[in-house]
Amino acid sequence: MNELKQQLAELIAERETIENSLPILHAEWSNAPNNYSPIGNMIGSPERSAAMDRYSSAECRLRAIPSSISRIEEKMAYLERIEHVEEIRAKSIQTMSEAAAEIEALKQTQSHLAQRLQTIQSDAQLSLEKAQQAERDAASLYARSLASGDSDGEKSANSEMQKAAKQLAATDEHVRRQELIMEALQAELDSLEAQIANAQQRENDAKESALSAVKLMLEEQWNAAAEHLVALGARILAADYAKGNSGYGFSDLDIPRFGPFRTDLHRSDLATAARSISAEDLLAA
Repeated sequence: MNELKQQLAELIAERETIENSLPILHAEWSNAPNNYSPIGNMIGSPERSAAMDRYSSAECRLRAIPSSISRIEEKMAYLERIEHVEEIRAKSIQTMSEAAAEIEALKQTQSHLAQRLQTIQSDAQLSLEKAQQAERDAASLYARSLASGDSDGEKSANSEMQKAAKQLAATDEHVRRQELIMEALQAELDSLEAQIANAQQRENDAKESALSAVKLMLEEQWNAAAEHLVALGARILAADYAKGNSGYGFSDLDIPRFGPFRTDLHRSDLATAARSISAEDLLAA
């Protein structure tokens, strides 16, 4: 990591140096002398060509530095992830557990409030329907009393109509208050729905983070196993070379490796390693 940091610092310093030098190099190029042909055409000069080359080289190098910086930063980020991968995995799993518990608690509250809202809605609707029906029944009774000429029934029905009207008015007021409660409950349910969505998003993000950490750990294990296979394969080839053979085998070898520091492994990698292993090394193992 320290070596990468040093390389990064050097590249940043180099970039700044080149940026500061470009105006000077361009001025040297512009002010370099020109030669002319016998007929008066400008044909440049060695000094001007050299100045142009210096300016072009500096520009080219300046364009190349960002990609070099990007590669170094990628390697540094990878090393940083490797260093903290177990901590990231553990914290992500803990966050998943906490989010799942929060979701369960929120859903229980949501279910309770939804049931309460449904009960209030049903009760309010039923109360209103009963009060309206009582008023209709009283009106029907009054009409029948009028039709039959029953004066006592008419008075009784009129009294019932007044009672029903008062009850309906009281029920309307009760329903109005219940509607305020229902609106508040619905707002709370909407808030709970948003909280559940946020908790689910945290759970999903934590799960993705945990899986990424596990994948990185497995990739490092794979890389280590690949290195072991290369060492073993190199010894197999070395034994074949020591016998005077051409080292047949592994012709289609292609072992992928992971991370910015790794390249895929091929037979040539085994052959290179095999040539550094002597028969004495093989027999001494």
